[in-house]
Amino acid sequence: MSGGEWTIDGIAHALSVPEQRMKFLRDINMTPLTELPAVLDRWVRHVTALEAARPRIEALRGQFQETGQLPAEFEETEESVAAFDELRERTLAATPERGAA
Repeated sequence: MSGGEWTIDGIAHALSVPEQRMKFLRDINMTPLTELPAVLDRWVRHVTALEAARPRIEALRGQFQETGQLPAEFEETEESVAAFDELRERTLAATPERGAA
């Protein structure tokens, strides 16, 4: 939907990961109306960045399918493992338990 007016449906369809789409829908359904514009702006920025990165992501996916390897800049390092672990811990801490009502 690049360049046009975003709609809730358009944002949802731009999120190809089901969990991310559900988080978006949960965010807009649970947000007070006064805070909704800011939440929608945040999601529009996210999907706009995702769309901008899509060609690079697809090129990397193609390279990996052809060679079985990613460029050296994507090699796992101690720092990248630590950063991922920290991100995972923060995400798990901020995510309500599945199945909780």
